Amino acid sequence: MAQFSNLTSDLTELILSLLPIPSLLRSSAVCKLWHSIVRSPSFLSPHRPRPPWFFLYGLHNTNSNDNQSFAFDPLSDFWFRLPPFPLPPPASASDGFFFATTPHFSFSPIFNPSWTTTSPLRFSRINPLLGLNRHFIVVGGVRLNDGLFDIEDRLSVEIYNPDADFWELCSPLPPDIRSGNSSHSLSSALFEGKFYVLGIYSFFVSCFDLHHYVWSEVQTLRPPGIVFSFLISCSNRLVLAGICYSPSGTSFVVWKIEVETIEFSEISIMPSDLLHSLVEGDEEDGFGNEENQRKYPVCVCEINGENGKCRWKRVPPLPFRLNKFHNIITFASTVSLNNILGQEDEEDEHYSSLSHLELIS
Repeated sequence: MAQFSNLTSDLTELILSLLPIPSLLRSSAVCKLWHSIVRSPSFLSPHRPRPPWFFLYGLHNTNSNDNQSFAFDPLSDFWFRLPPFPLPPPASASDGFFFATTPHFSFSPIFNPSWTTTSPLRFSRINPLLGLNRHFIVVGGVRLNDGLFDIEDRLSVEIYNPDADFWELCSPLPPDIRSGNSSHSLSSALFEGKFYVLGIYSFFVSCFDLHHYVWSEVQTLRPPGIVFSFLISCSNRLVLAGICYSPSGTSFVVWKIEVETIEFSEISIMPSDLLHSLVEGDEEDGFGNEENQRKYPVCVCEINGENGKCRWKRVPPLPFRLNKFHNIITFASTVSLNNILGQEDEEDEHYSSLSHLELIS
């Protein structure tokens, strides 16, 4: 440590860049040099890659005081208890932002809860698919007419320009892909300027070109034996993951998708011991026994961006006393250090950012 101050600024920045965000917040308070490095535009660049965090938000139907929210940081291998969310609860997250769609479309930076409400959507909807690609993309969902859900209404795609506070209407989902109750029947992923939508049970897939604002021809994406699947954009790959049944048993498989041909190639299978830890109990139970599910077990698959190899591991159990929830919202998102630190230079505001996280070690 006596020689640490003799390192160049570039080397010090490289070392600090390897730290998880909670450690960065503490290290930025060590000295003026480290503070200036962590606050520098190059260090806060969104192009500096970090593994996404996993978020779990538990909802109680009748008592909002029983709502709880947690986040898991894979770099520090810790769960954090988050402050209570102001209403509305988040419906999804992407690129460091929470999204909420009821009663209005709102967004908020993660760990800097300051909700911004947009101008009204042209078509009010519940549970749409959401994406962020400079502009917000809202696809499908359920329309509420006179207090009743209209799951047959093919709602237009809406794209929000935050600079103009304006929603642009585009073509709805193709007829072969049902948009009703999107959060349960459809999966989506944003990849290389296209918003892919997959029927998780129908296996129909189409993509919306964000440059030309048109939908592609509907195709089928159905590996052998698959009964449930979803899309993910990760490590410069479009990935399909899902549950498969075969005479040898149940498996959870990950495939790489060739976007030009919509062909798939297997890249990994979840180890059987991890799969059993998620669905322990008889296979006929579907998702295992209820007592195990209350512990909310989580596994993670890390895909190497260079060679595509996968590494599976079990996430540590939640180290908190959990309330009984009626509904669980989960999602993964990158976390922006810039959103946590903010742009203010006042030291008091900088140190107060530590209060957004409660570290359990």
